[in-house]
This record gives sequence, C-alpha cells and structure tokens, in this order.
Amino acid sequence: MAERSNPFILLVDDDFVGRSVRKLVLESRGHGVLAVGEVDAALRAVQHEPIGLVILDYFLDGITGTELARQIRELNPQLPILLLSASCSEPDSMEYVDSYLSKLEPSEKVEQEITALLQRGAASANRCV
Repeated sequence: MAERSNPFILLVDDDFVGRSVRKLVLESRGHGVLAVGEVDAALRAVQHEPIGLVILDYFLDGITGTELARQIRELNPQLPILLLSASCSEPDSMEYVDSYLSKLEPSEKVEQEITALLQRGAASANRCV
C-alpha cells in the first residue's frame, strides 16, 4: 500500500452493511478508511499498515471487540481504540479501549471522538522515547 501522510482508520465490523455504511460516512468526512470484517485481517492491518485509530464493533464473529482490543494492544500498545456497540450497557473489559460510544450516538459526536483520539495518537507517536 502507498505511503500516506495521514494514517488510516481501521474499521472492524463483521456486518457487511454496517461496515460499508460507516466506511462511507467516515470517508465523506475526509478520513482514509481500511474496513475489514475478519479478526485476522484486522491484526494483519495493525502490523503492516499505517493505522492511526482502530474502531471496533463490540459483537464480532466468534470474539468480542474488547478481546480483539487486547490482542491489538499486544501488537501496538499506543494505538487508540474506539469501541462501538449497539448494546444498551457498557461492555466488560474496557481497560483495553480508549473510548466507548453507543452506535446510537449522532455522527457528530462520533466524529468528535475520532478527532480527539487521532490527535491523542499522533501526540503519543511524536513523543521522544
């Protein structure tokens, strides 16, 4: 994949329609989006693509978003992760994600959270070690 000046948002959702709609909305707001439906593809992307933010659905095929977030943290501890869920209550194991929003939130609120997380991720990537 070609080098990008802005990192991709990795969107992980096993529901094709939901993933496609969310990808279109994010792209319409100027984001580069890599959308995948499988856990293995998400983990490969984290390892090989310039990802600046991960957006995970909570309910994935055979795994929860928080479990995938734990696996992503093992590969890249600084990568910001936003968890989205249609559930009415906050899921367990939230220590692996940076933020949680309901899928019922207005798109403006989701965009505000994305912007904040991308800025936080860029700031931590620019810190001297």
